[in-house]
Amino acid sequence: MPSPRNWTSEVSNSTVSPFSDKLMLFHIVSLVSVTVGYYGTALSTCQRKDVILKYMRLLAEIGIYAEDGANILIKNGWFEQPPTVDDRAALARKK
Repeated sequence: MPSPRNWTSEVSNSTVSPFSDKLMLFHIVSLVSVTVGYYGTALSTCQRKDVILKYMRLLAEIGIYAEDGANILIKNGWFEQPPTVDDRAALARKK
């Protein structure tokens, strides 16, 4: 049986990140979006007013953080446009 790999062989002396900025920012924005969903779910099931206020404050702060991430994606041209419906009028004029 082969012996398990040693973790020291996984350490690199490289100073360059193996992942692109686009990929890392995408993952961060995705995690922030999931967090907003979790806080929204917690807010909808919570019955204590003091905790509801804290959830609402956190949602506002996280929303600003998510907006900053989206603005960085837009500024760098990394924010991809979702698929859209074909313009039927333009297609009809091409005949």
